[in-house]
Amino acid sequence: MLFKKKYNYFLILIFISSLFSIMNMQYNLVNYDKNIILEDNKTIHRMIKNDNLRYFSHGDEIKNKLKNNVNYFETGRNNFTKYLYPRLIALYYLIFDYDLYENNENETIKIGVHKNFLYFQILLYYSSIAFLYFQLKNKFDLKLLFFSIFFLCLEPTIFQYHGSFWSESIFFSLQILIMGLVLNNKSSSLRFFFIGILLSLLALQRTNGFFYIIPIIIYFFYVKEFNFFKKISFLILGFILLINFVGYHNYKKSGEYHVIPKETKAVLHAYVITSILDKEDLLSEKKKTLELIKSKNLDIDYDELKNIPYRKYSFKFCHHLNKGDTNLKELEICKYLNKRSKTLVLLNPINSFNFVIKRSLTFSLLNPFHIYSDHKFLSGKSYYKSDLHNKLLPYRVVYSFIIYVICLIGLIYLYKKKNKKLLFYIIISSLYFFSILSWHGNNRYFTPILIYISFLFSGGFLSILNYFFKKKYLKS
Repeated sequence: MLFKKKYNYFLILIFISSLFSIMNMQYNLVNYDKNIILEDNKTIHRMIKNDNLRYFSHGDEIKNKLKNNVNYFETGRNNFTKYLYPRLIALYYLIFDYDLYENNENETIKIGVHKNFLYFQILLYYSSIAFLYFQLKNKFDLKLLFFSIFFLCLEPTIFQYHGSFWSESIFFSLQILIMGLVLNNKSSSLRFFFIGILLSLLALQRTNGFFYIIPIIIYFFYVKEFNFFKKISFLILGFILLINFVGYHNYKKSGEYHVIPKETKAVLHAYVITSILDKEDLLSEKKKTLELIKSKNLDIDYDELKNIPYRKYSFKFCHHLNKGDTNLKELEICKYLNKRSKTLVLLNPINSFNFVIKRSLTFSLLNPFHIYSDHKFLSGKSYYKSDLHNKLLPYRVVYSFIIYVICLIGLIYLYKKKNKKLLFYIIISSLYFFSILSWHGNNRYFTPILIYISFLFSGGFLSILNYFFKKKYLKS
């Protein structure tokens, strides 16, 4: 009678898991909240570096400007990448009156000031799981819900991010909140409005969540249990409120209204073109681009530009965009590189297809050691060339295989149970996040899919327990 006291078992699991997460956070801070002095006498923080440093330094800049009474719409860098995350960091610095740097000259990061930020991430994540439980406890089979929540609480690929400074943990929390509201099947207009708000926050936290509103609308069209067009209008209203606010902010900063981060215009050129074209074609493309740049009479060092790898052109011209004629001309180069990259992908279908297949396989390989390796090495590039990467790879392959086999069993389980709505939601959500970034190959971007296949894992785990224990321990 495992679920006779069902209320206690769920909340105890969530509470204990949050304590484990706090312990993991404490371990990370004790061992890695420190600076390393490099050969050029500069410092690098073991946890806040590379992409993370970009967001925390951005948040620190916003905080300093707000403290100096600068208008909010004049704060922040251009919207090249994530909008929400650096502003949450800025809010954190404002609330606790913290600064990022101990020493601004060599950018030495302060030690011991970021613990509360990690507490916030952990509280938000496990509160979102509790919210999921309360939303679905009367809608789902409790055994299926329990093992799904168990997976969300403790699966190491997800778990590792709560005690780190990557943007994933907050993104996962928003996914779970949305999932709880979507799957509880209540048809109130307020519910749809809040789903729209959460979808906009998801989009602003990470760019790959921007079009997730589409599979959500498709799901609601599929279930057909309410006045579709009336309810969806509330969802869209909630979504566009915050998105339009960001569009206006970007207009004030760059002179152009846009809501999708500029990194979306850079990624194809930066990550795909160099892999599908040979050296001769790349040199030809670089020459054409240089001629176009010269025709715009931009005030840049052309000799330096010639020596920059062609793949970095998109980041150079899509990154720093503020108001002014010169910067708008740079935006034209950014748009050209994006459009030209799409054309080159279509002109090289075989190379592009092979590229996507190879990257998708790499993308799908789970990595529960990402934070561990990130703390050990100063960059991902140095880690992938290390012996540790080769040593951990077999464990990742075996772990991924086990998870996927259990999920495959769970897929069959849900199909036999005729839980069509849940299965449809899992499939369209997983396909969305897979299709939008599998070509990139970075397995860190696969992790959001684990939120949805938690139900497949639960179904598979239940099937295995049923087989070995003949349902002895699974009677509700």
